[in-house]
Amino acid sequence: MEPLTSVNDSPMECTSLSASAPIWQDILAQAMTGELLAAMNYISLSEICDDPAEVADALEHAEGERGHAAAFAAEGRKIGVDVTNNVDAKHWKRLRDAFLRCITERDFIGCLIVQEIMLESFAVASYSRVGKVAPASLGKTFARIAAEEEEHVDHAMSILRAERALDAQRFDDKVHRLHLDVMTTLAQMLAKECKDGHCEVCHATCVKPSLFEVSLSAAELRGASLQQYLKTLDKLGIPGEVTLAWVAQLPV
Repeated sequence: MEPLTSVNDSPMECTSLSASAPIWQDILAQAMTGELLAAMNYISLSEICDDPAEVADALEHAEGERGHAAAFAAEGRKIGVDVTNNVDAKHWKRLRDAFLRCITERDFIGCLIVQEIMLESFAVASYSRVGKVAPASLGKTFARIAAEEEEHVDHAMSILRAERALDAQRFDDKVHRLHLDVMTTLAQMLAKECKDGHCEVCHATCVKPSLFEVSLSAAELRGASLQQYLKTLDKLGIPGEVTLAWVAQLPV
């Protein structure tokens, strides 16, 4: 096993990582699964693009997401845990299926809404929060990847704002339809309790009740993620009173 210390890691940080390794293992497993699912989504997106530049862009994004997954796996090795992933786990499979429905319809804009607005909002917010509390290089990796994911969102914004300008009501109706499908699942993932059983990603029991041990909570991650999502919808120009009503109806 690789040593837990480095020039920049204090003994206190390493002790903290070692003691809480099972919690970080599950956090990393969820993050790694999300990154691999995103890579799959971008590869699927490349297959419906007609513009060679769009194909290249989607494949570049897929490679970036695979790189993020590899970085999370490497952080696991540093603390002596094997970071597994399961893109077929119940919640992640529902998210993948929602994206694939857009692929089947050759709905490029729908794909961007699901991946860049919904999934990336949760990634940016949750990774940023984890980055603030995780010790040593683990926190730095989460913070770096959060910043890179935010660049993906910014990249899609001009495309989506231009689409909304063509027909705002039609665009908003599409976002709402996808919201009911995708955001319901994301909200269930960060609900206080796993009401429909084990998530199929956590190594043993659900990690959420143990998050307080590393200065996190499911409620905090959920709140930050939904706030990021609302901020992103606001940038698109969708009225805040409308999106607040959408979020208020999500499962808790």
